[in-house]
Amino acid sequence: MIDEATIQAVKTVDMNLILDEFGWEKNKYGQIRCPHPNHNDSTPSCSYSAGRNKFKCFGCGEIFDSVDLYQCLAEKVNGRMVPFYRAVEEILELDAIAGGNKNSVGISNSSQSNTYHFSSNCGNYSPSNTYGGKKAQGSSPYELITRNSRPITGYELNYLHDRGIMLYDSFVYGGKVHTAQSIDKALQETADQQGIDRLQEIKDKGVFYKGIAPILRANRIQVRHNYYQGVNSIIYQIDYAADNDDDLCCEQFFRDTEKHMAIQKTLDGNHVKRALGTSDFNFITLGMEQNNPASNDIYICEGIEDALSCVMNGIRCISLNSIANLKSLMHYLSEDYYPSYHKERFVICFDHDEGGQRATQELRDFFEAYTPTPPRKWKYDYAVCNYPQQFHDINDYWVSKVFQQKNYIPLR
Repeated sequence: MIDEATIQAVKTVDMNLILDEFGWEKNKYGQIRCPHPNHNDSTPSCSYSAGRNKFKCFGCGEIFDSVDLYQCLAEKVNGRMVPFYRAVEEILELDAIAGGNKNSVGISNSSQSNTYHFSSNCGNYSPSNTYGGKKAQGSSPYELITRNSRPITGYELNYLHDRGIMLYDSFVYGGKVHTAQSIDKALQETADQQGIDRLQEIKDKGVFYKGIAPILRANRIQVRHNYYQGVNSIIYQIDYAADNDDDLCCEQFFRDTEKHMAIQKTLDGNHVKRALGTSDFNFITLGMEQNNPASNDIYICEGIEDALSCVMNGIRCISLNSIANLKSLMHYLSEDYYPSYHKERFVICFDHDEGGQRATQELRDFFEAYTPTPPRKWKYDYAVCNYPQQFHDINDYWVSKVFQQKNYIPLR
């Protein structure tokens, strides 16, 4: 049982500690985007009251004290459902690390840079990195971007949903994506029968999609958000630093490298997407319990979101991360990879633009010309994914299938 004095002490803790913990930005006026999981706030609508040490959202009307803020951000940023008592304990831990709250109550309206904390399996970086956009001495572009990244929030999750990519178990109904967790939480909290019926309708009539977060974790892929120099983007961080093949869950596909890679995909469509760090291809496997035993297909895609569309369909895949990595892949297939006895079939799944067509022909020529030499015994089996020409890439095609929900045709 937490006594009232402890609860009141927690509610005076500096809100900056909580914002920093979850990488939740505030603007120069001290305003933040609404932290409530059910409010997809694209612009800061929450203002801070120093006298009450609370935020109020003028969009949805919710008011957040320190515990409310912590619970909402834990769910919105990390997908954690934190009970009240646990939120109090974790806030006290943050406060203890920061040295107590004697001189730290309140939210400053200063425009100075804030320090955001995140833990990552990708890269050996300091646990606290300045989110100020200033390049550290000797930093590479990759380090600069990743230092200014944080876990994704509802805004970025909605972007992925729009691309037909579900990190968590979800239902698609009425052209919208609803995570199973959010529906279950709403069913527990609402007493309105009409609202309950609507939520149950989504579960009963919506199309269910299994989330791929466990697959990404197994393949050491993190999805993060970056906002540097005005470029609002998603970072796909891929970690190749594993002790062995099993640790990376990549079977014989593990590549012998300890470098890391991030692929940056801008969200506004006005900037060029690019690969950062090691610009290399990667395999995405599904784990033995999730692989479809009826199929030995491995799809070769130009980009990570194309590859994730395959993962959503239960298909092993390769993301080139850039069509420029095609020669690197062909060298690997020629020198380091052995076509195995169970005869995997590589399916070429490039974009329908001119560059994708050239790359498709180049890879077809490679497979046709390949001659096995001892100890290799088999030629490569391959095919081309003939998805409809009106779609630019396989992700566009997958999006149409997710939201049309009519005459669904699997990717296979």
